[in-house]
Amino acid sequence: MQFSTLAHSRVGAVLAGAALLVTAGGVGGAMASSGHHGDDHGRGGDHGRDHGRDHDDRGNGPKWAPRNLGVNWQIIDRNVIGNGDSYLRTGPNSANFGVTVDVPFGVGSLGMRTGSGEDKATFGNQVDFAGDALADIEHASYWVYTTGENKAKGPGNLPNLQFEVSPDGQGGFSTLVYVPEAAEANTWTELDASEAKRWYLTGAEGEATGCNQVTYCTLDEVQAELPDATIYTVQFSKGRDHAFSGAVDGLALNDTTYDFEPYGVVTR
Repeated sequence: MQFSTLAHSRVGAVLAGAALLVTAGGVGGAMASSGHHGDDHGRGGDHGRDHGRDHDDRGNGPKWAPRNLGVNWQIIDRNVIGNGDSYLRTGPNSANFGVTVDVPFGVGSLGMRTGSGEDKATFGNQVDFAGDALADIEHASYWVYTTGENKAKGPGNLPNLQFEVSPDGQGGFSTLVYVPEAAEANTWTELDASEAKRWYLTGAEGEATGCNQVTYCTLDEVQAELPDATIYTVQFSKGRDHAFSGAVDGLALNDTTYDFEPYGVVTR
């Protein structure tokens, strides 16, 4: 799906965001002023307040400011291998060949890159979802940007959405992985994982439940097999399979959307 935009409004948003962060003492200062470790998901508290009310629902406007910087979103170093990289960035957007492409939300996204099939990049949140019931996830979707170069390696050469879980809520470990099938090149595509039969569990749980890389399941089927499972981590991961350079944005879990921006992660 493609989004049209006005370049000047994007530049204004970036400049306004930069001015805000300088005023607050830089990115670190902005995050430090956010209160207690960003643990309320924008449900209130000092760091959830909207300091710039003259903006539209996509974060545009000269007085726009983020409502909540998600300080617990980060590179998951223990899940990074080799030359795998993830980073908060502007774009990708373009206005080439008479077609305008823009990010789904705000001005930026989460960039992900692997230099080869031996590399792995992972970015996520190991704090805010810890202990939450997997069964409570009713909706899961996100946007992805890929290229023709990526697709040439295979249509499914895309970042995965993953939940690291305790299968019984008492300990143990498995990763629940969503495997996207394909996305259009050189634009943004929304991937709805809520009902897709494209999920599998790693390790012994994959064999025990029948939800593995040979036989995918829906999210509902996984939840039925693991009714007491709790979440450790929510993350995006790419690798180890093919080289990739692209981005993700707008992770929607139930009624909350996590918007990846150059200065942090904003909840909507």
